[in-house]
Amino acid sequence: MLKPKRLVTELIHQRSVHHPHYNQSETAKERIELDIQNSIARVMYLHARIEGTMAASDHRTQLSPSSSGRTIMANISVGQPPTPQLVVMDTASEIFWIMCNPCTNCDQHLGQLFGPSKSSTYIQLCSTPCGFRGCNCHPLDRSPFIITYADNSSASGTLGYETLVFETSDEGSIQIPNIEFGCGRDIVYNNDPGYNGILGLNNARMSLASQIGHKFSYCIGSLADKSSNYNQLILGEGADLEGYPTHFQALRGMYYITMEGISVGERRLDIPPATFEMKENDAGGVIIDTGSTLTYLPDDVQNLLYKEVRNILGRSFRKVIIETYPWLYCYLGVVSRDLVGFPVVTFHFAQGADLALDTGSFFEQLTDSVFCMAIGPVSATGVDNRSSVIGLLAQQGYNVGYDLLNQIVYFQRIDCQLLSG
Repeated sequence: MLKPKRLVTELIHQRSVHHPHYNQSETAKERIELDIQNSIARVMYLHARIEGTMAASDHRTQLSPSSSGRTIMANISVGQPPTPQLVVMDTASEIFWIMCNPCTNCDQHLGQLFGPSKSSTYIQLCSTPCGFRGCNCHPLDRSPFIITYADNSSASGTLGYETLVFETSDEGSIQIPNIEFGCGRDIVYNNDPGYNGILGLNNARMSLASQIGHKFSYCIGSLADKSSNYNQLILGEGADLEGYPTHFQALRGMYYITMEGISVGERRLDIPPATFEMKENDAGGVIIDTGSTLTYLPDDVQNLLYKEVRNILGRSFRKVIIETYPWLYCYLGVVSRDLVGFPVVTFHFAQGADLALDTGSFFEQLTDSVFCMAIGPVSATGVDNRSSVIGLLAQQGYNVGYDLLNQIVYFQRIDCQLLSG
C-alpha cells in the first residue's frame, strides 16, 4: 500500500461522537477532576480484581502481517458460537465492521464469513427503537452504514450488536457483549484483498478502542516475519502503556503527534522547527497510522534523508528507478546482508519521545534484489492537507500504547515476545 490509507467516512446512522482533544490551557480544576475520576475508576477496578468479581480485562488478540505485508491483521472471534475473523487493524478508522453472510463481492475473504442468523447473541440495530430487547426491526428500518476509503474500497450494510471473544494473559478467554459493529453486506475491495473487515481504533464512539476501555496497545515485531506468534493487540485496562510518552491530538479521526526533528546516527538533520507543525487551516502536522505501510514526510525532508543515505552508501550501490513510483529511492542489494552497520534513523517527538528505525524499518526489501527507502514525499499522496504520516514499517520493533482519555501515546522499543506472557 504505497499510498497512505486516508479515511473518508460517511455513517448514515448518525450518532454523537466524542472527540477528546489535548488542551495545553487545561485548568488545574479540570486536571484535578480528571485525576479524581480516573483514580476512582481505577480503585473500583482494583477492588473488583481483589474480590474476584472481575476477570482480568486485558482483552488481547494475536496480530499477523497480511499476505502482502502491507497491513497488519487481528484475529477476532465474533458471536456465539464464536466465528474467527481476520480484520485489518486501523488506527484511523472509526468503526469495527466485518463481512456478513449473505454478502455481495466477498469472494476473497479469509476463512468463514460471520452469519448473524446462526449467532445466538446477535442483535439487529433499528433506526427506530422497537421498545424491547431482542425485537426484530422491519428490513427498511434497519440502521445502515456505509464507509468509503481513499483507495476506493468500501463496505455497506447494517449496524448491530454482538459478543466478541478475546484471549487473556492467563491463556483463558473473556467475552465482551453488546459491541456495536457494522455487518457488511456489499464490499468493494481495494488492491490488497484478503481480509474480513476493519478493526477501527480511533477515538470515535463506535471504534473498538472507545467501546473497550479507551486504552489499547499493539506490539509489532517484523512485517517480513509471517510466522511470528508474538505480535499482539491489547484492548482495555490491560494495555501496555510503557515507554516514552508524547501527547497526541485527535483530529478528523486521526492521531496527530508533535514531531520535532530527525537524526541519522548521531547527526541531527537541519530541519526548520516549523516543518512538521500543524498550520492554521489544519494542514500539515504528523499522523501516526497503522493503515499506511510507508512513512510520508514533507518533500524537502525526504530529499534531505535521501542525501544522507546517498552519502553513507557512496558509490557501492547501483540505483534503481521504479517507473510507477519514481519518487521511491531504491538500490540493488539485500538489506539484511548489505546494510550491516548502517546508522539508526531516529524520529524525535515532543516530551522527549523517540522512534528509532533500524535498517528493517527505514528500508523495505521490495524484491529479492532491490531495496528502497521506506520514506515517501507527502506530495506523492495526492492529498491537499499535506499531513505527514508515520506508517507501519516505522513502528516495527515497538510496543505502541494509546491512552485516549489522557491523550498520550507511548513508544517502547521491545521484543514482542517479552510481552506475550
